[in-house]
Order: sequence, then C-alpha cells, then structure tokens
Amino acid sequence: MSHRKTSTITASLLATALFAASPALMAGQHSKHHGENYRGNHHNMTEMCDNMRGGKGRFNMEERQAKMAEHREAMAERLKLNDEQRGIWNEIHQERRQHHEKRMGNWQKKMEKRCNNQKK
Repeated sequence: MSHRKTSTITASLLATALFAASPALMAGQHSKHHGENYRGNHHNMTEMCDNMRGGKGRFNMEERQAKMAEHREAMAERLKLNDEQRGIWNEIHQERRQHHEKRMGNWQKKMEKRCNNQKK
C-alpha cells in the first residue's frame, strides 16, 4: 500500500473516531443547559420579581452606585491622577453611568412587563 493511501485511511479513521467519541463526551455537559443550575437561580422569576419590587440584590441601585464610586475612587488613587486628569476621569464615568442608566431603564421596563405577565 502506498504512503498516500495509508495516510488517507489513517486520517479518515481518526476523523471517524473523533466524531464517534464527541457526542459521548458532550452528552454529560449538554444537560447542564436545561437544569436548575444553569446561570444560577435566574430561572426563578418569582424571586427575581420580588427582588425587583423590593429593590434588593442586583436591583439595589444606591448600594451598587456607592460601591462603584468607591471602586472608581480607589482606582483613581492607584493611578495617581492629578486634578485635571480626575476631571476627565469623572466625565468619562459620568457618560458611562448615563449610558448604563439608559440601558437599565429599558431592562427594568422589560422586567416589569415580565413580572406583570407572570402575575396574570
């Protein structure tokens, strides 16, 4: 048998073995996408709606903004920014905050709609 034929046969056998083994390897991981543990407890809509109405957890904006302000201040200290640089730094983060608030407003409208539909 020529070297070319041997290489072709070997490559095809290897490819076949890989394709045959891949479903068996992936089958165990595939089930995680449909279970309770996928993305934590995000599928528990009643809990998320309760948290949204109560302003708890990720819906507590004041607490989150305070943490982020503290984080940005610590970062500015580590960078040793002067007054002019801090002004620019604050402008950049103010623009980011405004953009984030716009997105969060849209997201909260969707959540309110979901939670209201869930009640019915």
